[in-house]
Amino acid sequence: MRCIKNCIYFLFIFIIISKVNSSDDEYRLLNDLREGYDPIERPVVNHHKPIEVKFRLLLQQLVDVDEKNQLITLVAWIQYKWSDYKWKWDPEEYGNITKLQIPHGVLWKPDILLFNSANEHFDSSFPVNMVVSNNGSVLFAPPGIMQISCSLTMTWFPYDEQVCYLKFGSWTYADKIDLQIDDFGLDDIHKMDLSYYVPNGEFDLLATPAKRIQTTFENETYIELYFHLHLKRRVLYYGINWILPSVLISLSNILGFTMPPECGEKITLQITNLLSVTVFLGMVAEVTPPTSESIPVIAAFFSLSIVILGLSIFATLIIINIFFRHPRSHVMGEWTHFIFLEWLPWLLLMSRPEHTFKKPKKSKRNETDEENGNGDEEKQSIYESAENHVRPRLLINSQVFNEPAIQCLEDIITLLRKFQTKLEEDEEEEEQIMNWRFMAMVIDRLSLFLFTALILGTTGIVFLATPKLFSADPIIDV
Repeated sequence: MRCIKNCIYFLFIFIIISKVNSSDDEYRLLNDLREGYDPIERPVVNHHKPIEVKFRLLLQQLVDVDEKNQLITLVAWIQYKWSDYKWKWDPEEYGNITKLQIPHGVLWKPDILLFNSANEHFDSSFPVNMVVSNNGSVLFAPPGIMQISCSLTMTWFPYDEQVCYLKFGSWTYADKIDLQIDDFGLDDIHKMDLSYYVPNGEFDLLATPAKRIQTTFENETYIELYFHLHLKRRVLYYGINWILPSVLISLSNILGFTMPPECGEKITLQITNLLSVTVFLGMVAEVTPPTSESIPVIAAFFSLSIVILGLSIFATLIIINIFFRHPRSHVMGEWTHFIFLEWLPWLLLMSRPEHTFKKPKKSKRNETDEENGNGDEEKQSIYESAENHVRPRLLINSQVFNEPAIQCLEDIITLLRKFQTKLEEDEEEEEQIMNWRFMAMVIDRLSLFLFTALILGTTGIVFLATPKLFSADPIIDV
C-alpha cells in the first residue's frame, strides 16, 4: 500500500515539473522574440522593398439588404497572411513549440480597411489573437459584421439583380505593402471563400469575382482590392404577397362591369379595389429609396392600376347617372340615339327585347319616325271613325235622347280621348326611360371591353418588359 502511494506521488511531481518546463519554454521563447521588437516597425529586412500581404475574404452570411438606405450588411472573416522575419525560432530549442497565439497589438499588422464602410465605427472587425508559426508566418483572421454602402438600382424591383463591391486597401502604406488576393483553391467565379456561407432567403448569390488594381494618390501608388457581390432577388415572396393579389384585385375590378348598371355596389367594389392597390403602392414606397433616378416597375404597375381604377369609377358614375335619367329632365339627341342605341349595340352584338338591330344607317331613325307617324295616323283614324260613327247617331236619335244625355256622351268621348292621349304619353315616356337604361347598358358593356383590354394590356406590358423575368441564367449553388 505504501508503495502505491509513493508511485502516485512521484507521478504527480513529474506532471507538475513537465508543465512548469513547458510553460518555462514558452516564456523564454516569448521573451527572446519580443526582445528588441517594435510593433510599429514594418517587418522587412530591406525597408526599400514592400512586404507581401495575402488577403482572403471568407463570406459567412448576407444579413440584410436595406434598399431604402442603400446599405448591405454581411458577416465575414478577413484572413491576412504575411511573414515576420523577427519571429522565427527553432522548435527544438523551446520544447517543440511550433505555434504561438499572440494578442492583438503585440505584433505589427497592416492598416487595411474597408473603404466603403458605412458602419459608425468604420472598422467593425474584432481584434482577435494572431497565430505565429516557427517559420515566421503570421495569420490574422478577425471576424466582423460589415456594413457597406451600395448604389442599388431598383428599376426592375422585385426582378432585380444587384452588383455591389467591398473595397479594401491600406490607409497609409503606399508602395510599402504588396497586397495580393489569396485565391488558392477558389474558382474564377467565386473569389470569396464560401466554405462557411449560409444562403440568404431573399437573395441568391450568383458570383463573387474580385480584382486587384493600382491607384495613384498624391504621387504615391496604392493597391486596392475589389470583391464584388452579384445578387439576384428571389421573386417567390413578392410574387405571392404583392404581385398576385394586386393582379387579382385589378381583374376583380372588371367584374364590376358585369353587375347591373343600377347596382350601387359597383362603386363600392371599385373604391375598395382602389384603396387596396394604394396600400400595395405604399408598401413599395416603404422599401424603395426616395429617389427620382428610377421608378420600380412594380410601382409603375400599381400607379397604372390606380389610374385605371379611377377611370373605371368615373365610368361607373356616368353609367349610373345615365341609367336614372328621366325624359322630363333630359332629352336624347338624334346623334346620341344613333350612336348608343343603333351603332354601338350592333357593334357589341347586343340585343334588345322586341327590337331588331341591323347594320345602322342614318335614315333608319327617319324610317322609324315615319312608321310611328303612320301608326299614330291609324290610331287617330280609328278614333275619328268612332267619333264620326257616334255623332250621326246622336243627331239622328236626338229626338230620343235629351240634351243632358247627349252632353254626357260627348264628355265621355272627350275623356276617352284624354285618356288615350295620356296612355300614349306614358308609353312614350316609358320608351324614353327604357332608351336611357339601354344606353347605360351599352356604355357598361363598352366599359367592360375597354377596361379588360387596359388591365390585361398594362399587366402584360409591365411584366413582359422585365428583362430578368424569364432569365434562364442558372443559380450557382454555393
